[in-house]
Amino acid sequence: MSFTVTEGVAWAIFGSLFVILAGRLLLVRETVVDYLANRLLLWSLLALLLYRWSKAGPFAGVVEQCAIGCVVLSTTYLLGIARLEGAHEDMSRVRRRERRYCAIALAFTAAILFAGWSADAEGLPLDIGIGWQGLLLVLSTSVPITANTVLFAMRGIRELRTGSREAVEKLVALALFAVNLFVWANQLLSASQIVFGRPDLGPYLPRVEWIFTVCIAANGVLLTLPLAAALGEVAGLDAAGRSRRRLHVLWRDLTEAVPEIVMSPGSDSGSHGRLLRMTVEIRDAILHLGPYLPPTDGGGDGLRKGSGELDRFAHRLALATAARKAGVQPGNLRGANLLGLPAQNFDADLRQLRELSRAWGRMRSSGMPPTKAPGRPCPPLLGQARPG
Repeated sequence: MSFTVTEGVAWAIFGSLFVILAGRLLLVRETVVDYLANRLLLWSLLALLLYRWSKAGPFAGVVEQCAIGCVVLSTTYLLGIARLEGAHEDMSRVRRRERRYCAIALAFTAAILFAGWSADAEGLPLDIGIGWQGLLLVLSTSVPITANTVLFAMRGIRELRTGSREAVEKLVALALFAVNLFVWANQLLSASQIVFGRPDLGPYLPRVEWIFTVCIAANGVLLTLPLAAALGEVAGLDAAGRSRRRLHVLWRDLTEAVPEIVMSPGSDSGSHGRLLRMTVEIRDAILHLGPYLPPTDGGGDGLRKGSGELDRFAHRLALATAARKAGVQPGNLRGANLLGLPAQNFDADLRQLRELSRAWGRMRSSGMPPTKAPGRPCPPLLGQARPG
């Protein structure tokens, strides 16, 4: 049976993973899991590159053995993810464990290189079932890879059983488990080949390259999912980004009238954080514009959802922004006591602001509202409290 990776396929996978890693290093690096996953991808890329260089030259065998060492090193980051104590674990502790696990993986790599050197000195090929060198090669490869993948799978199963997970997270976990099953099945076949001589799978080293290439290609697809989400966030295609686009015109017009309420972005540059900041600024701007609102017949002010109500409020709010920008003195003291937006319920707040934004857009598309006749109050808003 032949287990070979053609040059075209290998370079295509390498190029794709390189693009994925570059994108993740730019956009997906906030959490400890992101850090470990990016390091796993980095060592995997190095392994693929060494495999390409091992096809010719006087040091082809050594380079191929170093590639196997990189494969072992990449799986140590699965163990690092499995040993995480939380998504926000202190990075110094994570890096201490990383150095310890990498030292163990380097020791296995040294054992692989020693087996290759010894086999070469005796004029033997380094392969499964040939001398003690072949046994050392298999043990130095299979033991760490099996241990790391089993612990990683156990952590994934425990996470699925102990907490609620989104459908996408469950699908990713199942896909990772399927990849691990593929690895374990091949490890069992190798063990059967050593003990019973069957099945005849051919040379061991090309098979390791083939198994690794299949697995890292599958993992690369899974690692693309958070990158795609991050790209969608940057492009404003996520849910929070779409909401920001719907609120942008309202936010821009209100903050032009009340620029002092605009907050500094700070360190929170996430899509949801920007949306939250935008809703807070719109709400603050409405409160600041309250004294400039033309009074209603009832004398009170509020923002309640109802037929035609938001259109009338948008009309009055536009008059208030024009008055404040023109330097007119506020004349509606009761307007400062808006019945308000439900600040304790973000989803309800967001829905109401999006309705107001649509009303604001309708008002703008029909032209800015005409100035009302002096001394004539606006009609009360539907559902608005009247003074007793």
